[in-house]
Amino acid sequence: MAPALSDLQPQSAPKATAAAQAAIGDSLVKEAQTFADELAAWRHDLHRTPELGNDLPQTSAYIQARLAEMDIPFATLVDGSCVVGLVGAGATAAQGNGVCTDEQAGTVIMLRGDMDALPVAEESGEPFASTNGCMHACGHDMHATALLGAARLLKAREAELVDANATVKLLFQPGEETFEGARAAIADGLLENPRPQAAFAMHVNSQSPLGLVLYGSPALSGVYGFRITLQGKGGHGSSPEICIDPITAGVHVHLALQELIAREVPAAKEVALTVGKFAGGQAANVIPDTCVLEGTLRGFDVELMAHLKTRIAEVVNGVATTYRTPATIETLSDVPPLVLDSDMTQASLGYVGAVLPKSAFLPLFHAMASEDFALISSEIPSAYFTVGAAVTDTDEHFAQHHPKARFNDAELPLGAAAYTAVALGYIADHR
Repeated sequence: MAPALSDLQPQSAPKATAAAQAAIGDSLVKEAQTFADELAAWRHDLHRTPELGNDLPQTSAYIQARLAEMDIPFATLVDGSCVVGLVGAGATAAQGNGVCTDEQAGTVIMLRGDMDALPVAEESGEPFASTNGCMHACGHDMHATALLGAARLLKAREAELVDANATVKLLFQPGEETFEGARAAIADGLLENPRPQAAFAMHVNSQSPLGLVLYGSPALSGVYGFRITLQGKGGHGSSPEICIDPITAGVHVHLALQELIAREVPAAKEVALTVGKFAGGQAANVIPDTCVLEGTLRGFDVELMAHLKTRIAEVVNGVATTYRTPATIETLSDVPPLVLDSDMTQASLGYVGAVLPKSAFLPLFHAMASEDFALISSEIPSAYFTVGAAVTDTDEHFAQHHPKARFNDAELPLGAAAYTAVALGYIADHR
């Protein structure tokens, strides 16, 4: 059951500046509520057709269609699966192609909403549940929809943005779950034409009540994903002496990696190493040629993470040599911790607090999960919050990535207003 706000001892958000408060106004939530049904319909459409990784043709086409209806110019990156829209001074200069120079754009803030799903068969029971074997079990359909709502609110204020010589860059990002999307988008020029001076993102939480905002830094851990392939020499199980058994080597590699954490990482450090896949062999009486282990290393200390990546390679190769099984180590993911800018975070708390004055703010956002927004926050000053989106018609709330996870459509207009408030407040404070 989601905790009541009264049990959480919430804190007040810092006050926004007078200029930011004036720019944000007091009507954003009411305005977003007027098209709440449309927001829910957009979210349900996206929820029915989840797609994975960096291959989001239907999702991208849907986002592009909504932006086109709003007359918002956009560009596509990552083979068309990433959509980047512009509202404000830069949009006028872009003339429909979503690209403009830094000079034409003026002050630029980027709002990010990810939109990929998970390979999870949905069991939520929602009438709009997916049936294609994938699921928006992390709520990225909520993020994309809230950002569409913000696009609509910002478009209605485009004349003000032009007068302020400012642009809002809207990032609808693929591939967050695979840690591939932000890197690919940056490689395709995301942070150029125009370059944002700041960025903001939010993530819904299926177990927190509406109105609860969590923040912190470092908010999420860095992640190093790896695949280890051990090459043996297969043969009949009755004659192991003429074979080289990669499964035996794999077992010792796994144990050595666990001992690496236990014996070489200070107890005060937050580090987790998990081998979640161990694959080798097809039959009980056959020694296979290869054994494959896949895992992740997570932590908040960048230097310690770099040291452990080196030590993983040393340990794996040492054990592999002992058991005569040459090892290949592949990097599956490599994302730094989500470190956020203190000034941008405090300012964003004020902007969100101005538009959602009844929200509860808690500095408790610190978890071992990972997020490729870290690749953006390492380049430009950024803020990132989690916001409550628990449904209210049940006492049982499932965590993200669970096949029964559900999210509350009532968060959508609040999220749209919060995105918009951060953009308007930042621009007012940086004219």
